[in-house]
Amino acid sequence: MEQTHPHTTTDETVAPTAESPRLEKPVIYDYVDYRAFLSDSLEHIQTKNSKYSATAYVRQAGFGENSRGYFNLIMNGKRNLSSSTILGFAKTLKLNEKETFHFENLVHYNQATTEKEKGLYFERINKNMKGKTSKAFELLRSQYNYFSNWYLVAIRELVATGNFKEDYDFISKRLKNKVSKKEIIEAINDLINLGLLGRDEKGLLVQSDIFINFTDTSMNYTVVNALHSQMLDRAKESLSEDEYKNRSASCVVLATDSENFDKIREEIKAFREHMMNKYGTNNAKVDCVLNLGIQLNHITSLE
Repeated sequence: MEQTHPHTTTDETVAPTAESPRLEKPVIYDYVDYRAFLSDSLEHIQTKNSKYSATAYVRQAGFGENSRGYFNLIMNGKRNLSSSTILGFAKTLKLNEKETFHFENLVHYNQATTEKEKGLYFERINKNMKGKTSKAFELLRSQYNYFSNWYLVAIRELVATGNFKEDYDFISKRLKNKVSKKEIIEAINDLINLGLLGRDEKGLLVQSDIFINFTDTSMNYTVVNALHSQMLDRAKESLSEDEYKNRSASCVVLATDSENFDKIREEIKAFREHMMNKYGTNNAKVDCVLNLGIQLNHITSLE
């Protein structure tokens, strides 16, 4: 399934160019990617000691004598940090106790392989960021909210309907009273922060783009699992809450060659794109928001 989304995570603390050496010590709270923090921190050290190498950097952090080239492997995501090397880098960079705690959770968040893990470490980071200002983290939080709360997607589409009003009671009613005023306010702020909504010359909310594609792949599936799950919940609710004429549910169970799985998945992708292009918000009349969910999965083992 493909979901709409504007960006992958964006780190606004981009390392400076060679023409503009980093003079100020990097602050961990300004980063949402620990690898960028480590890279910028090394550059900062080298502005004071040009002989200090990346190899010395990782060895000082605890990677041992046979670690030549390891820094590039870390930067390329081919090597992760362990608990001991997390603390080693924290000590090398002279992070205090709170900064070390934040750095440790950021590493675990970046290296997490499941949505449950990501959620755990994100909440720890979020709690630790209270009272601190970081554009990079605010963007990350908005992106996280986008995939964690189904109604952000719904509100973005609702804005395109002809009778939309930026009235919280109106929006809540259109969302079947399943979303609070506080959640709606936060959702609109997140959508504006992400660039998915903007304001026209009259100050009215508008979509920044008609269609925005985010492809669910084997590399990034964890970030959309929560959204998939919540949309399935909305579909299940529809079976009991909506009249038959206002919903559609169907399934196909078939025995086939396992090699056909990828072929069927590609045909579903083409069908989704056809539906979006034919019936999406580029139509003259838009007055409702629909969720078209198509699931394809094995119900028997492949052995």
